[in-house]
Amino acid sequence: MRILLLFTIICSVCCLSKSQDFYGSPEFNNFWQNLDNLKIRNGETAINYNGSPYLFETDQGKLILADEQSFEGLTMRYNVYNDEMEIKKGDQYYSIPKEKLFPSMVLDGHHFALKVYVDSNKKQIAYFEEFVNDSLCGFFIKHNIFLSEPEESRPYKDAKPAEFKSKMPGFYIAFNKDVLHEVKTKKDFLELAPAHQEELAAYIKKHKTKFKKTDSVKRLVEYYNSLQ
Repeated sequence: MRILLLFTIICSVCCLSKSQDFYGSPEFNNFWQNLDNLKIRNGETAINYNGSPYLFETDQGKLILADEQSFEGLTMRYNVYNDEMEIKKGDQYYSIPKEKLFPSMVLDGHHFALKVYVDSNKKQIAYFEEFVNDSLCGFFIKHNIFLSEPEESRPYKDAKPAEFKSKMPGFYIAFNKDVLHEVKTKKDFLELAPAHQEELAAYIKKHKTKFKKTDSVKRLVEYYNSLQ
């Protein structure tokens, strides 16, 4: 009995300690306490569909604040279709605001950052997975999930509901911590690179860099950073 009581006390102290650490930041505490006022994302939709808009759902998520304080053990997921990071409180999911207070997070070992990028000559903001986070040249990818249109039934063919499908992610780079630009070809990369054009062109030719392969582009970016 005494052993059971001691065990209960230890568990209570541990849980209290974790709770105190969890709410150690006034900014995070304010965010957590006011989640009910934010838009709920509960994973339900009014239409029937196949597939899922979510990636990297985990109960060991990590949220890193702008002041580098971090909070771990969170239930989180990435809604790729809406480009929203979601956090669970109770039995509901809530969208994390796209604010400077929440610049980065880790889901299932995948590091994400809220970044400014160029799309159709306009600056936008979105979540990118980090592969090389270097001040000289960084490499990031933007995951893509789209919702296909439903198909009505036809003779000898059943109807199909709408379906969430993955497609090729976008590859983006940033030089000197500038905004991200998409790179699809050798020409794209060389036009953005501020230096070492000849060395880069020779490397791309020698190693047959493929701009649709994550590891291939990652090695090119790491090579560029090694030249500095």
